[in-house]
Amino acid sequence: MVYYPIYGGRQDQYLQSVLSPQKDVEGLNHQFLFNLYHNTRFINPSTLRPIPASHLAEALPSKGKPASDDIAPEGTVKSILPCTPLAIVKVLEHIGVYNKLLAYGDRARGKVVTVINRSEVVGRPLAALLANDGARVISVDLDSVVEFSKRPSTEDDKRPLGQHHITTPLPDMTLAKALNISDVVISAVPVDSFKVPTKELKDGCICVNVAGEKNFEADVREQASIYVPSVGVMTITMLQRNLLRLCEYQDMIKEQSK
Repeated sequence: MVYYPIYGGRQDQYLQSVLSPQKDVEGLNHQFLFNLYHNTRFINPSTLRPIPASHLAEALPSKGKPASDDIAPEGTVKSILPCTPLAIVKVLEHIGVYNKLLAYGDRARGKVVTVINRSEVVGRPLAALLANDGARVISVDLDSVVEFSKRPSTEDDKRPLGQHHITTPLPDMTLAKALNISDVVISAVPVDSFKVPTKELKDGCICVNVAGEKNFEADVREQASIYVPSVGVMTITMLQRNLLRLCEYQDMIKEQSK
């Protein structure tokens, strides 16, 4: 089993790309990341073979109505998602951040989420997942602040609601401003000295600590209505789920090959 980061940077990206998607329980192969960033939720399992999809007969499902619920249309399966970002989404679903009364794929609409640390393993894919589910995500990193959203961020932006998120630089946004307006704050900074200032948090917000180090101050519950100190157990659960699904997909591919 491979668990990232290993070397970091481009070496890890190379390993993620050469690993067969049929064995990628972490969901970081370029095929899965492409699906995530383009909001492609369901795929034909035959596309997971280690040959270009264009060389496969009926590699992609026939076009039809978009899925209206979290159930794969006939002939397709769910694309594998990175296990840590997926674990965080599942935690947010459980504590009520997602509104089940809204349409599937838009159930985080109306929520402002700040994600601190735009890493390629957690921060960036998490921001994309949340934005594709309708949230306005403010992604804060060392050198920039970027918005991930399917919706126009200003009245002057005439862009229609998109199929997937786009990113927009926010040069005037700061971490403090983002914290002031965020319904959810997720921090994944692997540095013990970094702390999210409690005084900057919006009253009643939800805070989720992803890093092994505690990124929130000891008094975080004075502002946060819910504080999640760790998502490690849920990450392992999502890893196991991905493993079971890939085993199932491999069996389906074998059946299709007969």
